[in-house]
Amino acid sequence: INRKFNVLEKAETAILDLCAAPGGWTQIAARTAPSHVLIVAVDILPMRNFKTTPNVTTIIGDITTDKCRSDIRHVIHHNQVDVVLHDGAPNVGAEYGKDAYEQNELALMALKTAVSHLKQNGTFVTKVYRSRDYASYLWVLQQLFDHVQAVKPAASRPQSAEIFIVATCFKAPRKIDPKLLDPKHVFETV
Repeated sequence: INRKFNVLEKAETAILDLCAAPGGWTQIAARTAPSHVLIVAVDILPMRNFKTTPNVTTIIGDITTDKCRSDIRHVIHHNQVDVVLHDGAPNVGAEYGKDAYEQNELALMALKTAVSHLKQNGTFVTKVYRSRDYASYLWVLQQLFDHVQAVKPAASRPQSAEIFIVATCFKAPRKIDPKLLDPKHVFETV
């Protein structure tokens, strides 16, 4: 994804990696982004030790909570990041429809966190599952970003329903209708 879109190299101030454990995206960001760029990795689980990487800060927290968004704001003082990455996944295995809904709900919560911290023209990269909720999620992204593109990286198994979405040029609206980031509204069934 980064080879195609070069989102990490273009970062100027900060990168936020949500649901970051075990830390793969964080490692790539630390190697690829300019050395002055702050990288904040957030996960509910502890991550690898990044103490030898001075521009990486880790936060243990649940991205679906206001407390976590506050913790991120505390670390990113200017409250503006260039790139938000989300490669998280819920525990899966129950039933595909339920798994897909939970994945897309988590991606929507990641978007809610992203819009709290992303600066105008910023980039959001997230993993979703193709399902009946996929079109609704794309529509939400199209309201907030100028360009939205689905990508299936070579590392993702062909039979897997996971797909990544790269949303660029965040519009940074002054006010966002809370329904736009509410799974009960976005994914409601008729």
